[in-house]
Amino acid sequence: MEIPSGGYLRQWRKTLGMTQAQLAKESGLTQSVIAKVELGTVDPRASTLRRLIAALVRCERPDRPHSVGDIMVEDVAVLAPNDSVQSAVERMVREGISQLPVVSDSGAILGLVSEASLLGADVQRDRPVQTVMQMNFAVVNLGVTITEGRRLLVDHEVLLVTDAGILCGLVSRIDMVRALSKEDEGGH
Repeated sequence: MEIPSGGYLRQWRKTLGMTQAQLAKESGLTQSVIAKVELGTVDPRASTLRRLIAALVRCERPDRPHSVGDIMVEDVAVLAPNDSVQSAVERMVREGISQLPVVSDSGAILGLVSEASLLGADVQRDRPVQTVMQMNFAVVNLGVTITEGRRLLVDHEVLLVTDAGILCGLVSRIDMVRALSKEDEGGH
């Protein structure tokens, strides 16, 4: 991947009809930093370039989902740590879902019960789900890009989406596939 020059970023911003101040507001950077990057008087960090490019892409394609927060399922069924394995099984079958986050009373994520965790050899249905919940799950902030979400879903069956550390949604592999399908239909 070629790293864009300051001149390229300036031209891209101008093509979109944006001022440096507007780009600063959209990217969360200062107008001064943007001016220096565009003039080439500073060597920006990768995180600065990532923020600039993400802001320009969002402005270029406002109708397209850009973050996992744009595609997440917000009405997430959850379990308490003391709920029984049997209740988890019944809920998964009844609601047609394959994973259930386990959360504390405050909404903090404690674990994940999935089909795989229920297929263990010695799973006793009267035990609490905290005895079978997985601890290796992906937690992401709702601002994580679709691209990064795609990468994570290669190795994880689901992304648990948080805002300030509290569960606010979930993105499964099929949710991501649907988002990509809609993107293709829109001609992007």
